[in-house]
Amino acid sequence: MTKPVWSGVVTMAPDRYTAFARLASPWLEEFRCCPLDIREDSGREERAVYIVVNSEGLACYCGQTRPARPQCRGVAAARLHDHRTTSRSKHDEWARYWILPLLPDTPDEFVDRLERTVQARLGLPRRNRRWRKV
Repeated sequence: MTKPVWSGVVTMAPDRYTAFARLASPWLEEFRCCPLDIREDSGREERAVYIVVNSEGLACYCGQTRPARPQCRGVAAARLHDHRTTSRSKHDEWARYWILPLLPDTPDEFVDRLERTVQARLGLPRRNRRWRKV
């Protein structure tokens, strides 16, 4: 068995989510204090920052979605599906995700800044290209 690629060091929990939700104010569309299964469709957001955790609840990835053109809602789940179908390690190791759904008119700069801040507070790298694609 190979060494896990997506192991995190910080446990994601409701109090940490609450702190991130405060950072997302006033652009937070809805407070969602519990994680979704990685295969579950969040269903409503157009823009979001999401935090992926492994089966132990350790944060292992933080990403964003802010499509340039309007799409159906629930774009975070679609983005996660894309990630998981292109990488075996992501498919095997990612278990759940927390989502910070943002209002549709949230400025791109705010989405970018929120993603960077969450990544920094969770000790996650900005770019994950150093990890192998398995």
